[in-house]
Amino acid sequence: MLLASCGWHEAKDVIAAADSLDQTEHVIYDDTAALGQTIRTLDNPVGRLLMSNTLGKAHYYMGRNLSLSNHIAEAAEHYIAADRLQIDDPIYRGRVNSCMGYICAQNNSDSLALIFYERAHEDFVESGNEWRYAQSLLNVSQCYVYLHCFDKADSLLDIAMSNKVEDDVYHARYYRIAGLSSYLQQQYDTALTYFNKSIDYQPTEFAYLKILQIYNQCNILDYAVPYAEWIVANSENPNYCSNAYYILIENAKANNNVELLATYSHQREDINRLLEQQNECYSLAHQRLQTYLSNPHPWRWVWITLTIIVVICIILAIGAVVYRQRNRIACEQIDQLSTHVENQEARLTQELLYRQFHEKLSDIVNKYHTPHKRWRQYSLLQRDINPWLHTWFQKLDTLPLSEQEKIFCTISLIYSHLTDVEIAEYMCYAKESIRIIKHRLLKKIGISNAEFSDFLHNLSIDG
Repeated sequence: MLLASCGWHEAKDVIAAADSLDQTEHVIYDDTAALGQTIRTLDNPVGRLLMSNTLGKAHYYMGRNLSLSNHIAEAAEHYIAADRLQIDDPIYRGRVNSCMGYICAQNNSDSLALIFYERAHEDFVESGNEWRYAQSLLNVSQCYVYLHCFDKADSLLDIAMSNKVEDDVYHARYYRIAGLSSYLQQQYDTALTYFNKSIDYQPTEFAYLKILQIYNQCNILDYAVPYAEWIVANSENPNYCSNAYYILIENAKANNNVELLATYSHQREDINRLLEQQNECYSLAHQRLQTYLSNPHPWRWVWITLTIIVVICIILAIGAVVYRQRNRIACEQIDQLSTHVENQEARLTQELLYRQFHEKLSDIVNKYHTPHKRWRQYSLLQRDINPWLHTWFQKLDTLPLSEQEKIFCTISLIYSHLTDVEIAEYMCYAKESIRIIKHRLLKKIGISNAEFSDFLHNLSIDG
């Protein structure tokens, strides 16, 4: 447990550092060795139970790192693990689902991407984060556009535009999706307007690609070439570059430029090989995500079976205990009855002794209405009272008390209605002196002032 707690502490420190970078600098924590160690430390039944948030975030950050290095299938596994853990923070749950939706969208599986993006949208609504909520609207609307559900997409875009998000990147993305919707409906003039507005906010490969595709569709190849050249020079996306090279190849053919045609053709072949590799990665990741959605908890039946077995064992154990208990009930009831009778007899005997003792005290008070002056000497007090309290004096004399303290105890017992000050007057002691005597007395006996009266009465009964 000590080693586990140390490992957990280190794991929490790693995720705290990752969260800090993410929230303050908007940078993904890239120490995959530390993230891997965190996952290995916490990925066990106890860690998943007690440290699910930390483990879930570690899987999320590891997935992001693997995505950036194009290990898409492995990234999908970490996103699935993070989603199963259901991190408490809805923003992280939404980001995990957004990443899974993005992978599906890259594999052109828009129906599956829509499921993940809608789940992310629900999480961002719960979080109350306006920016992420607005971005999730754009994610969902983009899926509807690719699925040719243009009415639903337009409704979401209207809601997205009504959000007061002052962000150039957000506005650029809004116009890209609106342009995409017009492009797929073959409204090319409107699409061009939207894509150009998008570029005004943020030049992106996607907007340039769609513009060159529009010009190509309209057979205006010369207008498409500058956009193709920009994509080739600035993009690392093999899909965008392949489309751009296609335009450049067509242009080289139109101009009978054999040298450029050969160059672009070779470069496009290289890009297409990269594109095939990338598509294979996304396809494998898509299969894993599809399997996850169809059966989110494949081992749940095992846990259910184990739980049923444990419950049956517990029921059998309880039955065995109950059976054994029933065999002992008769004996226990007899013992309890016997003990009850004995306790009743003891209680009656105790009450009788108390009553007899108090009768003796009443007899003393009837004879001596107030403490006698000669009782300032213990021997005279003992001689007068001994006929009633013989046993009590025997017990009192065994205590390590002075004669003044014994006198104080005796008067306090018999005249319980008197205060310490009144007893001091009978004993011819000053108020402070009697307090000192009583304090010393209590200390010797080892009791508190509140216990003093019961102690005096019990002294006789115990005797």
